Amino acid sequence: MNETYDNVLLAAKVLTVSSYCITSIVGILGNGLVIWISGYKMKTVSAVWILNLAIADFIFCLCLPLRIAALILNEEFVLPEYIDMDLQILNIFNFFMLNINASVSVTFLAVISIDRCAAILCPFWTKRHRTRKLANIASVFLWIVPLTIMLAFLFLFHGHIHTYYLTELYTFPQYEFSHDTFSNHILMLKNLLMFGIPFAIILVSYGLIICKLCSNTFRRPKGFQRTFRIIMATVGCFFLCWFPFNMWPYIARRIDISESLTDLMVTSCCLCLVSISSCLNPIIYVLLGRIHGSTARNSIKARIENIINDFK
Repeated sequence: MNETYDNVLLAAKVLTVSSYCITSIVGILGNGLVIWISGYKMKTVSAVWILNLAIADFIFCLCLPLRIAALILNEEFVLPEYIDMDLQILNIFNFFMLNINASVSVTFLAVISIDRCAAILCPFWTKRHRTRKLANIASVFLWIVPLTIMLAFLFLFHGHIHTYYLTELYTFPQYEFSHDTFSNHILMLKNLLMFGIPFAIILVSYGLIICKLCSNTFRRPKGFQRTFRIIMATVGCFFLCWFPFNMWPYIARRIDISESLTDLMVTSCCLCLVSISSCLNPIIYVLLGRIHGSTARNSIKARIENIINDFK
């Protein structure tokens, strides 16, 4: 059984490291291009939201090599005390960056949904009050709130949940929850604030948009259908990548498989999905974007520019 477990552990680590390497390269290049286009070439409000979404993914992709280093260092041997302490700090940093990426990304997806909803339901109000300056101010606030929540959570988390959770869960995890009721409540509160509530906002926003679409009085602006399709693809991919990661700890605990091979394999798949999510948005923009007479050499850049222009 131990030999089987070691083989599965090795395979899972190889899968996770491979996923991190590919995601890091694709994500840095793709999100870097989106940042350059939306930050320096486009001056619309929607470009601000797309820019911040790309920045969150870009930072996460830059940190993926640190997660790879933590995976390599976290082997079955006794480390010197100073290295072991550095590894714990590295694990906590990786834990922090992973959750910041999730919370900031889902927050800006929620803001994009609200922005689209407001533009459709209240077009005259948004035309007067929807400015790039206001979007920049809101973006700063939307970065501060998740950072504050995450720092507060880490403070509570460290005092009430076993160190094993911090040192193992986001290095190569097996979901190990404390039996402390307060600790579990903190985890549930974190998932609610940083995943549940933003997605509820997204669902309500698009529910209202769909209701408006069914109305005969709604006149669809140029490029609306393509923009709507891209937003839905972005939100859908994010949900598919992050929902298993957020739900699996509770499932694993309820059926008591925290030490089983099933947990090991499912968790590795969850982490692969999470990493892949950070490089998907540029791919979606390119695949669903449009071009007007662009050559093959600059078609990728043209598609991303047109996507941002369609948002307006």
